Amino acid sequence: MPDSQQSRWSRYLNHAETKLRKRLRIGHSLKELEPELAEKELFFKAPPLTPDLLKAIKLISPQFLLRSNEVSRRFWELNQNGLSWGEFMALEPYLRQLGTPSAVLDIGPGLGRSTIFLKKANNWQDVPFHLYESTGDSTKYTKAGPRFDDSFCGNLSALESLLIFNEIENYQIFDAADLDSKLAGLPGPYDFIYSFFAVGFHWSIYHFLDEILELMSDRAIGAFTLHDRFTDYDGLSHLPHRVVEFRRSWPRDRVSKMLILAKTEAALGGEGCK
Repeated sequence: MPDSQQSRWSRYLNHAETKLRKRLRIGHSLKELEPELAEKELFFKAPPLTPDLLKAIKLISPQFLLRSNEVSRRFWELNQNGLSWGEFMALEPYLRQLGTPSAVLDIGPGLGRSTIFLKKANNWQDVPFHLYESTGDSTKYTKAGPRFDDSFCGNLSALESLLIFNEIENYQIFDAADLDSKLAGLPGPYDFIYSFFAVGFHWSIYHFLDEILELMSDRAIGAFTLHDRFTDYDGLSHLPHRVVEFRRSWPRDRVSKMLILAKTEAALGGEGCK
């Protein structure tokens, strides 16, 4: 069987198994995870899935079928860690070019898995991280549509608990609601700004781009997950940028895209980083 046909068949089987588990209200199986990513070094660690934590996860990630048991805890832990590895492997050439940043901004950290991973994987415990999030119970996801100031699905208490559980240091959480949902209220500048599955994915990056550029230092890079239907690259033609692919840990055989941008071509490593 050709590789492309085998990959499609594998995706179909994985999707069918997930649908069946959802219909039967059965939690996830560890076999659903991408083995190569799930088996990598563990940087993100998940605590027991209490009812409050499950509620917080459900609001942010309604696609998960998690239960208060060890299999679900382990699935979520390995998925969060594996997804971070997929992103990191795509970003690594640009992070190497950047070196150690003076400050980092995480826009929409959710429950903090990216901050936890990047601090540990890069040995950035001394680097100040600013996390821009808010507690809420509703979202208005528009992909390419307008930006809303009251669209939050985070949980600041759960976020803080996960950071403490993972022994993360040197961070500050900024409540987006207190800043009237404006990034301009953040201190900046930052050498690395990222938003995984938030700006660029659930909300168009163009509604945030001017504020993000204002917060970027001259040597900064930005990284943003793109939704599958993103095609408007013309609006980025004035900026040095790359679009790279990364593998997802779940569902298996899923590939997503990430936009990496900067103010100067040199910040992206010139022609060598593509």
